[in-house]
Amino acid sequence: MTAALSRASTLHLGVLHDVFALRGAEDPDVCDSAHTCGDTLRYLDDAATTTTGVDYLRQQYARAHNLNPATDDQFSPLLGQSFPEPLDLDVFYPATSDLIHHMCDAYFWSKIRNPALPPDAAATEARRHLICHGLLLDYAAALTPADTAAAAAAAEAGHALRARDGRPTCSDHNARAYLLDAYRDLKPSEELDAHPVDCPGGCRGDGIVLETVTWESQGDGIYVPVYQEPVDCSGGEPDVHSENCPTCKGHGYTYSRGERHLCFG
Repeated sequence: MTAALSRASTLHLGVLHDVFALRGAEDPDVCDSAHTCGDTLRYLDDAATTTTGVDYLRQQYARAHNLNPATDDQFSPLLGQSFPEPLDLDVFYPATSDLIHHMCDAYFWSKIRNPALPPDAAATEARRHLICHGLLLDYAAALTPADTAAAAAAAEAGHALRARDGRPTCSDHNARAYLLDAYRDLKPSEELDAHPVDCPGGCRGDGIVLETVTWESQGDGIYVPVYQEPVDCSGGEPDVHSENCPTCKGHGYTYSRGERHLCFG
């Protein structure tokens, strides 16, 4: 079950990065992350293929959703065939990899770990997930105006957020704009905490790096990496966990049957 979840997470995380790379997102990490996820997926499948990691990623996505890349209209957005060149945007969006990371992190806390959280904290994480999810849709729609479905979904998320915050109803345009305002309110010190381009942590200024979070045990204390995801860059400083860490007790890792996981406690 864990291996299947790791594979599904790698597949969909890679496809999400690939979609934004194809739409022209101004974040070099999205392309790198898509390739890394594709290579990881080939490793997980033990696939002997001459295709690139991204091509393998797209093939497996099509197979998982019963799509034909050559004829199915639903698959053309993934390959970037149905949209014109992206427009020059007059809105500054956060780094795409940062947004994806925060959306996945909020999903984990609001959906998977929800029962372990106090009600207020669970509600906060659910709101953060809605903001990041909606803003990713808004950015995708802004990059490719022909994708009216993304624009409608972004507006729906914006209206849902405003209703959650007790705000009055408004136009779809203002509902989408509210998503970006809400995200900026979540991270008021983002500019002050920005990492330099030559950050020793390797994030190139984005504050996010792709890091292995799951390893598979080969026995005799040998572990091989099987899954990566975007995490906050430490600036090159080692992430030392206290002995009081409720999750790992200071080891920095947690263990499940046949696997080792990076501790986020």
